[in-house]
This record gives sequence, structure tokens and C-alpha cells, in this order.
Amino acid sequence: MLTRRYVLVGSVGAGKTSLFNALNNDYGIAVKTQAVAFDDQGGVDTPGEFFNHPRLYSALISTTTEAETIIYVHAANDKTCRLPSGLLDVYSNKEVITVITKIDLPDIDLIAIKEMLMAHGLKEPFFEICTYDPSSVQTLADYLNQDGQSKSLRGKHNE
Repeated sequence: MLTRRYVLVGSVGAGKTSLFNALNNDYGIAVKTQAVAFDDQGGVDTPGEFFNHPRLYSALISTTTEAETIIYVHAANDKTCRLPSGLLDVYSNKEVITVITKIDLPDIDLIAIKEMLMAHGLKEPFFEICTYDPSSVQTLADYLNQDGQSKSLRGKHNE
């Protein structure tokens, strides 16, 4: 059972629902998220449309109010960062961490993806995850199970 309340945010197709399911020990094929989903541990999965359409930003911000940790999810095969400028700045009191999913896909360039994400203001470390590999997901689960927010590992966004 995870000890931190978290919310997954990111573009359509980033792998949020697969990650959400994997954090709940479900490694099957994910179904497209049509609405906000909650688990009994305080986790929240948001539809990518909340992230991709400016008119839905208020819904995204409202959904994250109870979370302690915002997890930005980015697919390793997505060479474009769709993180709206300043969107994560509203979370100055929350920890923001980054997960790169789909690391099992061929022809990805993790170094280039990390450089792009850092250029958009996201900080290391980045959790590199294949949502179908339980040991890969366990690293993030262990992090979320740590007591308190570990500033030494990530810090708060924009610190």
C-alpha cells in the first residue's frame, strides 16, 4: 500500500493509466481513461485531455488539490514536451516528480528525452519505467512509500 497521495498528469497516450494500474498490481492492458479514476490508496489517474486542452486546466488543477505528489508522465517515444509553460508552477507546495514510460520501445533516445524535459523545467531524477515490468514499477512504488517528501531526491518544483 502506497503511503503518499499522488496524481498522474501528462498527455494523451503517455502511459498514465498503465502506470496507475501497475502501481495497483494490475499489469494487464489499460483501457483509455474517460474520467478521473481513484484508487483506495489515494492515487488519482487523470485523462490526458485535462493536460492537452487549456480549457480543461482548471479541472486538472482541481483534481490535484488533495495530492501530496504530482507525477508528470512522459512517454519515451514522444519527442515533444507538451507541458504547458507555468502549469506546474501552481503546485509550489507539492512535490513534482517525472516518470518516463515506455522505455521498452525500440529506437528511443532516453538521453535526448531527459534533456528535453530538463529544458522544460523538470528536474532529475527521472523514473524510467516499463509498466509491464513489476521490478521497474517497484522503484517508483518504493519512492512513494517513503515517509515524508524527500527533498534530497527531488525537491519541490522550481526550487
